[in-house]
Amino acid sequence: MIELNEKASIYAEENVINVLKEAFAKVYADGYRDGYRDCKENVSVNLHFCNTEFVDLGLPSGTLWSSDYEKDEGELIYVPYELTADKSIPTKEQWKELKKCAKWEFIGEEDKLTAVKCTGPNGNTLLFSITGLVDFAKITRSGRVFFWVRSATEKNCAVHMWIYNNELHEDSDMQSSNLKLPIRLVRKK
Repeated sequence: MIELNEKASIYAEENVINVLKEAFAKVYADGYRDGYRDCKENVSVNLHFCNTEFVDLGLPSGTLWSSDYEKDEGELIYVPYELTADKSIPTKEQWKELKKCAKWEFIGEEDKLTAVKCTGPNGNTLLFSITGLVDFAKITRSGRVFFWVRSATEKNCAVHMWIYNNELHEDSDMQSSNLKLPIRLVRKK
């Protein structure tokens, strides 16, 4: 007579492969369908958010700003505001603090902006290079800087910087629901 442990071992050996095959087939099919749906809906997904470097600018709040916009394989990622919900984008208040506490200078000639240099109270710097925005699947306003910010009272709030008459201009109240903009991340010390 075969002991129960031996019988269970034989049963497991005979059936484990089939159970694993079914489980892996289901996981593969679910992932394939999700990827197809994202592609069909033109959803831009970045899987590399963990590689973000942050810069301490010496801000009173202790907020650290990402050293660059989020990218995927070296290319800027443009997303609709709705896809920033789970990302640590700056709040409008963090943007106001940066704008107030930092020294700003534009890089470019005449009315052609290349980047905006931000120097924090401690002397560390960030560059906000021109990004443009994606509107109806093409990049427009390519000579300007854009990125999303979170606001408690406004929906689809973004920062927008440009040069006019050799002066740097900024607006953080630009709102539109059909645009895709790049994102910068923040975190606390």
